[in-house]
Amino acid sequence: MATPAAMKHALSQQGRTPAQSQHGAAATPPVSTPFSAAHAAFSPHGPRSSPQQVKKSPATSVTLGRSSNTAVNFDSPSAAAMFGALQAGSEMDLGIQGLGGLGSLARSTEDERAKRLDEVIDILGRSRGLVSRAGLERYANSRLGLDVLWENPTTLIIAGSTLALDVFFKDNKHDIVDKVTLSFPDSTEMVNKHAAEAGQILLQDLKLEPNQSPLTKSLEKFATNFERLAALDKLSINPGLNLLEAVAGIYESLDRLHSWEVQKLRADPSLAGRSDAYIESLVLCTKSGHPAMNARHKVGLGIDYWKQRRLQPPPTAELAEYVARTQQIWTLRIGCAPLQDLAFGPVRISDKWISPEVEKMPLPGEMESGPSIDWLEPENTFIPPPDQDKAGSAHPLNPGAPLLPEVTFKATFDPPLTVSSYTWQQIAQLGCGLPVVNHDQAKSYDMIIFPAPPNYTPNPGEPRVITYTKNVPFTPLGKVELSLKSHTNNLYIQKTVYGYTLTELTFSHPRQIVSMLPYIRQYAFLSTLLDNSFRKPGPSYAPATKPTTASNRTTTNNADFTGLMREGKSQAAVQVKTEDMMDTDTMLTDNNNNNTSEDKDKDSLQIDIELDFAPEAGDFSLNVRPAPRLKIMFEFRPGQTGVVWLDIRENGQVHVESQNVLDESNAVAPNGRVRRVEDIGRLLEQMEDIGKFAEFLRSRWA
Repeated sequence: MATPAAMKHALSQQGRTPAQSQHGAAATPPVSTPFSAAHAAFSPHGPRSSPQQVKKSPATSVTLGRSSNTAVNFDSPSAAAMFGALQAGSEMDLGIQGLGGLGSLARSTEDERAKRLDEVIDILGRSRGLVSRAGLERYANSRLGLDVLWENPTTLIIAGSTLALDVFFKDNKHDIVDKVTLSFPDSTEMVNKHAAEAGQILLQDLKLEPNQSPLTKSLEKFATNFERLAALDKLSINPGLNLLEAVAGIYESLDRLHSWEVQKLRADPSLAGRSDAYIESLVLCTKSGHPAMNARHKVGLGIDYWKQRRLQPPPTAELAEYVARTQQIWTLRIGCAPLQDLAFGPVRISDKWISPEVEKMPLPGEMESGPSIDWLEPENTFIPPPDQDKAGSAHPLNPGAPLLPEVTFKATFDPPLTVSSYTWQQIAQLGCGLPVVNHDQAKSYDMIIFPAPPNYTPNPGEPRVITYTKNVPFTPLGKVELSLKSHTNNLYIQKTVYGYTLTELTFSHPRQIVSMLPYIRQYAFLSTLLDNSFRKPGPSYAPATKPTTASNRTTTNNADFTGLMREGKSQAAVQVKTEDMMDTDTMLTDNNNNNTSEDKDKDSLQIDIELDFAPEAGDFSLNVRPAPRLKIMFEFRPGQTGVVWLDIRENGQVHVESQNVLDESNAVAPNGRVRRVEDIGRLLEQMEDIGKFAEFLRSRWA
């Protein structure tokens, strides 16, 4: 006979309320009071008692407006407590209706949680994953909508309507990419001749770097490049519309124009003796730009239209290699996008956007005074008749007729460029499609370039000043070593001019892009000047006051000095080989000897700069084109303030409106060279830095 299991002694109930009793102890029956019933009815967590108890509660019936034949006893202590709570809520503007709002408060809390969850999912969704078999397959199929096929355990084929990418893994055990083959099966030679170069870029994006683990190899670089091709493939229609050929056709025409412009400049007697790098830079920054396919590890067509140190060709091979790695270049990335507005023309597949002669002479009666580019209008590209079974896809009047593609060309600004509202309208007048902007939320140009910190809210339309202190490297006259001079730069904005940031636009003819370049180069150069004069970390803000040229005594900015030294030994610095500016190419050379010293003059030079946008001098047409205007003020000589008014005109050309730094006393240099006012503008173009510009004038021309 089994021995009964020993019963467990019940835990002591001393000090516990009936509600805390364990099994074996009698529970207290729930008490339905007017207050507890009302709390249950309006609680965001739902009723705590059963539905039957809430329904039977007289407080619930009265509060919810339901009739009840049961007499309600309002003399009980619980009723007094309920009405006391309601009275306290009314003192806080929370009555019966306010209690009803507690449910919406709970709902809003849940909505906020759902919103935060969506934001987290969106952030995680931006990640393309890691380089692996599963990661590549998931990215190509799920995110890009391309077909994927495993030919064998080590070969993944990613295919679209116009492209095919074969990815070969090292073995079937490790996620290490060994080889990549990119092909465009149905494309012409003008597309396929760029396939090997683009495939090599994609391979570098997928291969492991030295000492890198497969667990940390991201798909981000690969995705950035491959998505340019995938976007064109997605909009293509096979057969009938190959957008890879459409982009390659633009490249063929612009490359022919670029070669013609280079040859023409080389034949210019005034440029005799200039290096090939100088000629190429001149075409890039003043003509039609430099079209390049798969350049600087970027897959696709890019049109370079501006670059830093454009007039400073590297004098040594070592410096040329450094500049190639660090030099910033402004580029337009050419692709395609869905046609949103019928006012802009669709894409046309052709490599004959320009005549074989490139140039044409003006006909009698035309306004042009000299030769111009001979642009052509290629024939329209039609896509085959759509499937008749698809409702609404055919032409409404002629169902069997071919259609124009609902795709147009797109240019993406790399990097984005901020321009004034005047230039924004100019670009729109060229026939380019710009994104829709909310003019009610427009910001001023300076507020976009130098955003206000969170704790600073400027009043619209009031003057503004931006102050920044930095060390400027320069070479004193008669010395070889580089010195650092402390500058306090003040940027004054007296008038509000609205601006917009160009990120992308659509166009139908490459002529529109070439016509736009002179205008956007103005702001590429202006942004370079402002960045070099007010370099990050961000500037300080203060109420605007009247500009003054009095120097303030400041200490050296150690952070800026450390950053300057960290930029590398090959940073270009001002150094003059002759006593004057006989050749501006000799003003700048590399600082490779580390002979850098602090300027013994510890007084900081104050430079006041006023930024405005004014019509170009002599422009009396109705289509006024305001150009960025800078007024630069600094101590030129002891007791004399130097003032230079200059405009940044098309193609970044600096035009001096007025100045007082060149007069009869210094019109002739010590070496006999006659100085000109134009030299002042060219000096700023050459240095691309207002601080170095001022130091050169003070040390050489004063």
